[in-house]
Amino acid sequence: MSSNFIHIDINSYFASLLQQENPFLRGKPVGVIKDVGRTCIIAASKEAKKYGVKTGSNVKEAKKLIPSIILIPAKFDLYLHCTKKLKQIFESITPDAEIFSLDEAFIPLDNCVYLYSDPYKLALNIQEKIKKELGEWVTCNIGIGENRLLAKTAGEIAPKGSILKIVDEINPADIPKEKGFLIMTKDELLKTAKFSDVCGIGFRLEERLKPFGVEHPYQINSLSDEVLEKYFGPFYSQALRRIGKGEESYILNRPENAHMKGVGRTITGYKLCSSEDAIKRVLYNLTEEVTYKVRKMDMAGRLIFVFLTGSNGGGEKSWHGHKTLKHYIRHTNEMFNILYHSLYKKWKRNFSVIRFGVGLSLLKPLKETPYPLLTEWYKNERLYKAMDKISDKFGLFTIRSGVLKEEEIIRPEVTGFLGDKKYQLDYN
Repeated sequence: MSSNFIHIDINSYFASLLQQENPFLRGKPVGVIKDVGRTCIIAASKEAKKYGVKTGSNVKEAKKLIPSIILIPAKFDLYLHCTKKLKQIFESITPDAEIFSLDEAFIPLDNCVYLYSDPYKLALNIQEKIKKELGEWVTCNIGIGENRLLAKTAGEIAPKGSILKIVDEINPADIPKEKGFLIMTKDELLKTAKFSDVCGIGFRLEERLKPFGVEHPYQINSLSDEVLEKYFGPFYSQALRRIGKGEESYILNRPENAHMKGVGRTITGYKLCSSEDAIKRVLYNLTEEVTYKVRKMDMAGRLIFVFLTGSNGGGEKSWHGHKTLKHYIRHTNEMFNILYHSLYKKWKRNFSVIRFGVGLSLLKPLKETPYPLLTEWYKNERLYKAMDKISDKFGLFTIRSGVLKEEEIIRPEVTGFLGDKKYQLDYN
């Protein structure tokens, strides 16, 4: 088996960077929350994870497990800044390096095999460069495999700070003598890895596999094609079959122009909201951010979508709407007017809202869209370009609509998955 990919996964990224920044936090259990007053832990330090605290844990539950846990608000600007440093490190090895999320990346070795003939030495060099750039407290796992599925799964199960290489068969000469260098066969990996370690197998799909006695990827091979298609459909049955064989699944095959699918923004509030004015302000706020990002990438879109999630006292409720236009848009007021009057007004207002989301998709580069015929469009384009220049220099919402006057602004933030990767890494 050739080693075609390296996968890098920074250990406890959000918490480790805060510990690197503040030596007082090092070696102590840290829970990262989105902001002061939030009740969900979005990341935990290596020390906290040892006691069972993990991403998604409730603050009360975490304090029961670790009364001394230290809760720290996330610093998204710091995380993005450090990810850009990581991008520079990886692209110095090969321009084909792929940032997969804020704390993960793939490095394909096919085009640089003559420069880096020993993947173990390259992996060790990467670990040293990361420590030099981000700090000694920041460690990473590195998985090495013939495809991204095997490399990523290896990185997920490897001990913290180690390097794990996946091979077809282990020869005595291949066994690394250096500390932190590990080796495992593909079959062993697929037999021991949990589905939570495999990209593409979510919690719900994992639960659906359990009645068949399937708890590890290798066990998928015991199910016939007929059973897989009957219970999981033609799409997932093929993906599961590939994962069971250790072959790369569709999840990791991201199209080159994935950023052209759309730009979205979601926010979860502190409490349920039923105020018409407050809901309108949040939707406008999110629309402003979405259209700004679309313009920064010099694109336009024609599919508007919006969703709301909340409760009416009888459980979780949700509503969504979308509209596909015949023309392309990128101006805030135009998108919001369509979103508000053509979509939001159809909502029956039968529950209070805590989670909001808006987006613009079916994107195209502006130069590839039909030229607008109305002079009003060109007037608005000049206006928004002038406003964007001010935003670039002083920050988004320096100039704001009267809809947001004297209200607390929802600022842009980066997510761990880095859904708007193209904008964050190349334009922000």
